[in-house]
This record gives sequence, structure tokens and C-alpha cells, in this order.
Amino acid sequence: MTPASLESAFRSAFGVFWGQGKLEAFLAFLEPDGAFIDEDTPFALDRPAFEDHVRFHLGLWESLEWIAREPRFLVAGSTGVITTAFTLRGKPKDAGFRLRHGLCSVLCHWDAGTRSWRALSIHLDPLLGHIEHASPG
Repeated sequence: MTPASLESAFRSAFGVFWGQGKLEAFLAFLEPDGAFIDEDTPFALDRPAFEDHVRFHLGLWESLEWIAREPRFLVAGSTGVITTAFTLRGKPKDAGFRLRHGLCSVLCHWDAGTRSWRALSIHLDPLLGHIEHASPG
């Protein structure tokens, strides 16, 4: 339960979004009873809805990259907090190009049973001034 182990869990899970991981690793990182806020939805999602949302999005992109910028990892007891700026860039299959900048915070807990970090909450928040009129439609 160190910052290094939290960083390793984050990179393994989020690697699916930068071409270095598998969706299963990301989904295994999510706590079954967690709450997740995505930049595309105006409300919190439970794990099944967030999983559906992620699967839906992964199928819509010709190319997609989610880049973590200056991530920070804090561990206090069995609680871990990850904060990072991010850039999402990619080309949807239907049209246009997306470039969004934002902030991400992840609240984790150490699951003693699986001996792994689990995300209780992920909050993705775009910096709206950067995405206004960035995509067609």
C-alpha cells in the first residue's frame, strides 16, 4: 500500500486508453459498488452503467488516446488518491476529431481480499473552455 503500488495499479488499469492495456484490467480496477462521473454524462453512474458507457465509447473510435499529465499518487492508510490532468484525443469513426483537456480524480481503497487497489470513484471533468466548438454537430 505505497504510492508506487497505487501508481502501478493506475497505469495497469488506464493503460487500455493509451494502447498498453486491456479493458479487463480497467474493469477489474473498478469497485462493484463505486460511483463514477464521466465527462460525457451529467450525473454519477454505478459500475454497470459506467462499464456500458466505456464499452460503448471504445467501439465508436477509429483512434483514441487518453493521456495522463503529471499524475500524483497519495496513500493514507488503506486509502489512495490519484489526481491528474488529462488530454483525450482521437478520431471518432463517423466524423471529426476530438481534443479535450480535463482533470481526473480517482479515490481508491486497498482490497485486502484481492490484495489490490480498487477505484471507489472516478471523476473526469473537462475544461469546457477548451472543447467549445471542437467537434462537428
